[in-house]
Amino acid sequence: MKPEDRLPLPPRDYVILLLLARGECHGYGIIKRAEERSELQVRLDPANLYRTLRKLERHGLVEGERGRGPSDGAPRRVYGLTDLGRDVVRAESARLARLTDAARAWRLIPDAGAGP
Repeated sequence: MKPEDRLPLPPRDYVILLLLARGECHGYGIIKRAEERSELQVRLDPANLYRTLRKLERHGLVEGERGRGPSDGAPRRVYGLTDLGRDVVRAESARLARLTDAARAWRLIPDAGAGP
């Protein structure tokens, strides 16, 4: 299956894959990364996060394995992108960039770097 066959991604799926593109992370760390990146304009609550991670695992986009927590050393499930997951998040990013370029060309949003 080609990465493009998985598109478009639901926004929550895309954001989680985008956050995992920075490197492996456990669930709470993914939530903290989302909070630190306000431009993503998404709030991940634990119930939806873990439900989405399980779905992404079933689809072969992420894989989780037992790891150690950052400070307390308690075992936590650490998630990372699979090769397919990385290809899918790249393809979705390119698709969204093309849509953004079209919106700029049609003057629906300002050019990057231009004032409001």
